[in-house]
Amino acid sequence: MVGTVFLMLIIFMVSTNVLLWTFSQDAEYNQAVKNENQMNIDRLNENVIASGANYSVLGDDITVRVSVTNAGPAAVQIVNLWVFDTDPSNQMFTNKTMDLNLNPGEAHTFSGEGSLMVTIPGADVSHYFVAFFVTARGNMVPLETDLSLIEAALAQGIGSISMSFPTFRYYEVNGSSLGPEQHSFNLPAKVNTVIGIYLKNLDSRKADIYLSEHSCFWLSVPSKNAMAFWKVTEAVNGTLVPFDGQTLPYGEWTLVLFGPAGASQLADNPAACNILLYGTIGTEDYGQNIPFISLYLSS
Repeated sequence: MVGTVFLMLIIFMVSTNVLLWTFSQDAEYNQAVKNENQMNIDRLNENVIASGANYSVLGDDITVRVSVTNAGPAAVQIVNLWVFDTDPSNQMFTNKTMDLNLNPGEAHTFSGEGSLMVTIPGADVSHYFVAFFVTARGNMVPLETDLSLIEAALAQGIGSISMSFPTFRYYEVNGSSLGPEQHSFNLPAKVNTVIGIYLKNLDSRKADIYLSEHSCFWLSVPSKNAMAFWKVTEAVNGTLVPFDGQTLPYGEWTLVLFGPAGASQLADNPAACNILLYGTIGTEDYGQNIPFISLYLSS
């Protein structure tokens, strides 16, 4: 009789422990489901806008300037920035760890000394970059590029095409082969050279611009009352080829080449330089003259 009672007590205690363990596991599961649902709701409630992105390149370093706004109802933590170089010759990417917390309605601008900087070997000012932020909840926020007010005002003042002064370059030419690029404002006048200039299409209609064979680079030497010019040209893998027109895609830096030509009769003089651009925007003719740089024609 006593043994039966003890057996019943053991069965009762075991059953109770199993039942309590089942209840605890069920409660933990329900809490995990609740937490997961809440995380999904919070993730879906994130609404971060990254606008006005701008990229500048110096060597392999890329400086990113952008404004970020938390337009959603949930607080957001940005933990990473990814930047991709999409140029076919240098398809590389990098990332930067961050720790930016934004409450609902809060905004932050990365600019000046507070700009973001990453390094991509082989990056170039002519390349097109794509970037996005990653939040702590796993959302990706693309950086939307807009024309800056300075670029827009410049385009309205001089036309739809802007130029990059710091990236001016020239190449000495041997036959149809281009030598190494030279970054200098002293141009050897007594050898044949090809001029390289980066241009950006800022057309307000966001249409591509097509340059025809009538485009050229020309310079004037006031002391000689004389001038010289380099016709637009084209090169493939460092070799000059017949020019067949060139498209300037909207919003991108594009390298345009002019030459080969020389100006031996104008050596040892300073020269004022211009770019004459002619072509079409859509079905409409387009022409623009850009006062560009000054060069010293060295002997």
